[in-house]
Amino acid sequence: MNLSIAIPDSLLVDEATKIDKTKKISIIARTCAIFRIREIFIYREGDGHRNDSTLISTLLKYLETPQFFRKKLFPKMDALKYAGVMTPLKIP
Repeated sequence: MNLSIAIPDSLLVDEATKIDKTKKISIIARTCAIFRIREIFIYREGDGHRNDSTLISTLLKYLETPQFFRKKLFPKMDALKYAGVMTPLKIP
């Protein structure tokens, strides 16, 4: 059975710093990995959260990528500044 979830781009509006936003996305990604969620859809919930939507998408893609590919696939960018605080996912 394939499970999917949808999360709003306003998910991070209550987090003030980028490190808190990164930690929150990490918790969501880990929870999705535990429950074997196949797809995560990010939907718009207003106009002012475009940057948060990009951050969510980038961090989820980063976590999904195997660790030995990350350096080649993701150049240094501001969105990944605190990627080290995210817990790695143990997914096949």
